[in-house]
Amino acid sequence: MSLRLLLLLAALLGSAPLASAQTVRNPNGVFLVATPALADPNFRRSVVLVTQAPDGSTVGFIVNRPGRHSLAQILPDNEMLKRFTEPLYLGGPVQAAGLFAVFRARENPLGALRVLGDVSFAMDPAVVEVVLRTPPERVRFFNGYSGWAPGQLAAELERGGWYVLNADADTVFRKDMDKLWEELVRRVRSVTAMLSLEHHATPAD
Repeated sequence: MSLRLLLLLAALLGSAPLASAQTVRNPNGVFLVATPALADPNFRRSVVLVTQAPDGSTVGFIVNRPGRHSLAQILPDNEMLKRFTEPLYLGGPVQAAGLFAVFRARENPLGALRVLGDVSFAMDPAVVEVVLRTPPERVRFFNGYSGWAPGQLAAELERGGWYVLNADADTVFRKDMDKLWEELVRRVRSVTAMLSLEHHATPAD
């Protein structure tokens, strides 16, 4: 691949490069980006931060679906929650009434699930309570989460339901999520087109 094309691909991908084949087999700290062909209304135009759970399943949160209200608005009389003024996000269809968190912290509370770098999932109620009482430097709360049994996600990937991109903390916690899905799909398509051009331009051996 030419240096010029490599530089162009890097510019197009920005902070969300396409994941490697190994990453797709073991989806730790990646974004699942719904393809336009994905018909499931739970995940249409969604961007899901996922990782593997200890039992081999895949779990994660839809990062681009903010709700209308914050924890502070939902429970205005709760003093502990008044600091949490960001929208409560809709993380997925599993345990949709449950409260979960994605957060950044150097020290990982016991029971939290490390996803990438200093980003972790709080999926156990006891861990969520720790996060609520001693908030880390960055935290986002979710109603519900997304989950796939072992082998289920692989089948969806084979059917073309998802693009897989490496995730990064800045994108996970960015404020403006309205155009995130479009941005990531556009990047994937641009890279795919460039790789196709390079393939056809490379002389056969």
